Amino acid sequence: MVQIYTWAYQDWKTITKETLATIVGLPDGITADDYKTITAEAYVIKKAELTPNI
Repeated sequence: MVQIYTWAYQDWKTITKETLATIVGLPDGITADDYKTITAEAYVIKKAELTPNI
């Protein structure tokens, strides 16, 4: 699966870093290490993701 995301991001340009970031950690998604392999940048959790909805 990671290979498909790599092609989509690097070769086909049909997926963005922002879209990749939304699938990090999902059951059928990718890991933070996969994100770094695909984009060559470390995955950083957005601040909004750290604050609970109250």
